[in-house]
Amino acid sequence: MTGSVTTRRVFGAVLVFVAAWLAVAATFLSSYSVRVVLNGREFRYDATSWAVERDDFGEALMLEPLEFGEPAVGAALVMALAAVVAFRVPALRVASLLGAGLLAGVAWSAVVRMQGLVKRLGELEARVTFEVEQGDGVTLLIVAAGVAVVAAVLHQELPRRVAGGGAGDDGVVVHAIEDDADDTDTPPYGYPVIVEPKSD
Repeated sequence: MTGSVTTRRVFGAVLVFVAAWLAVAATFLSSYSVRVVLNGREFRYDATSWAVERDDFGEALMLEPLEFGEPAVGAALVMALAAVVAFRVPALRVASLLGAGLLAGVAWSAVVRMQGLVKRLGELEARVTFEVEQGDGVTLLIVAAGVAVVAAVLHQELPRRVAGGGAGDDGVVVHAIEDDADDTDTPPYGYPVIVEPKSD
């Protein structure tokens, strides 16, 4: 049993590293883009979580990056450090849960901001249609958060419940008696009865 638990912990630590790497990679991909075609000319706005890559609108639409880079990288560092240090200090495995929770919050915030952006552009009274596209950065961030949660749970090395036998939660031990058990050694009354023959 010890070997399987150790394997599970190592697998969880590897997944924590994978989630951390995905979170960092997500910050460098496009977070979202806005596209407008006007008189045959295309206007675009593209941004990562760190900076604006292209802005053909100037400040007319007051667009800005989602800026989830710093918290995502922070969560990734917490998870990576927890995966390394926990091999020497097992109590620090809980830090991977903390990092996963932080990353899940960052992903949720990015999605909410995307929805708010779509709603705000939809309320503009304009003669053109704004095409808003969620970038690969936000999508990868959501995937990283999901992997991080699973990895953090595996990393905790929770004890497996042993099936069959032993004491229950209340300390009561229950033994099953087979239906075809041979009980001929025990008399019906629980003690031997000696029957003496009648004298004539």
